[in-house]
Amino acid sequence: MRFRSDRYERESELPEKERTTMRKNIAITLASCAGLVSVTIADVNIISDANSTATFDTGSGQIDWMVDGVSQLFTQEFYFRRASDTREFRVDASNLTLDGLFTSDTNPFSDSDHDAIAQLFSDGNGLQIETIFTIRGGTNGSSAADIAETITIRNNSASTMTLSFFQFVDFDLGGDASDDNGQIVNGNTAVQNDDDIFISETVATPTPTHYQMGDALTMANMLNDGLISNLNDNPSDSGDVAWSFQWDITLAAGQQYIITKDKSIIPAPGSVMLLGVAGLAATRRRRG
Repeated sequence: MRFRSDRYERESELPEKERTTMRKNIAITLASCAGLVSVTIADVNIISDANSTATFDTGSGQIDWMVDGVSQLFTQEFYFRRASDTREFRVDASNLTLDGLFTSDTNPFSDSDHDAIAQLFSDGNGLQIETIFTIRGGTNGSSAADIAETITIRNNSASTMTLSFFQFVDFDLGGDASDDNGQIVNGNTAVQNDDDIFISETVATPTPTHYQMGDALTMANMLNDGLISNLNDNPSDSGDVAWSFQWDITLAAGQQYIITKDKSIIPAPGSVMLLGVAGLAATRRRRG
């Protein structure tokens, strides 16, 4: 049995209907107002574009990424550890205050779907974390999609703030978990493949302090064991893999730290792989 943080059940082995019921014990609300931006009050929210949808839970993180009807993502979560903390804490509505959540339509001339979600969390002592996700789907049947992410960490206190910030992501490409291969290249790009599906994530800026590719359960336990943990810079693994990036940050009073990264899923037979990781990411983002 695996666990997703405090509830990392092996959901991907269940039929999709049962898996959805387990993950979403509250109703999923897809914004349907006529405006381009809406305040979203549901605990679970979906953004969508073309052949792709992504689901977010304010109590855990991103809990799904569907591409052409196939669930490719088991979970993505963010964690933080302030200098005074003795463990990592997940960025969610139980460890931080959720100050705001909005969904919006960033390509209104293409469709009326809400394809972006922004969330703002704070700790009451000056730490503020804002996440923005924007999804771009591919043509139906293409098995291709992209998510751009921006994380802004702010120090709104009057004193210098030191913290570590972590991303943990577990893809189950093709809807299964046991036979993936993963590698981290140049310290800022994670790649994973399973059969004919390929996912790449590139951190555009800034380069992570540490990284780790490894067994998903082991890495999830590491960030939730109640102890201080740091990534070990392991570059590759196979099986039920996950990866994590770590940024060690010092912010002066009033300063902010912006992380930008991009994930692309594409089919990956033969000649497509020859494009290389950087080319794949650039090709997907040019879709606009």
